[in-house]
Amino acid sequence: MAVHMKSIPTLRGQVGSRFIAMSEENFRRRGSVDFSKEAANSRAILEKKSNKN
Repeated sequence: MAVHMKSIPTLRGQVGSRFIAMSEENFRRRGSVDFSKEAANSRAILEKKSNKN
């Protein structure tokens, strides 16, 4: 029995160009997110937890 396989959608023309441009921009900016505030909050929570025991 044959199973129908779905084709992979392909972006073409202006939509494809826009997708590539956006993905390249996101790749360049991937390291620019600053998580220092979240890391400080996590350390504070862990310190409180360890001090209670």
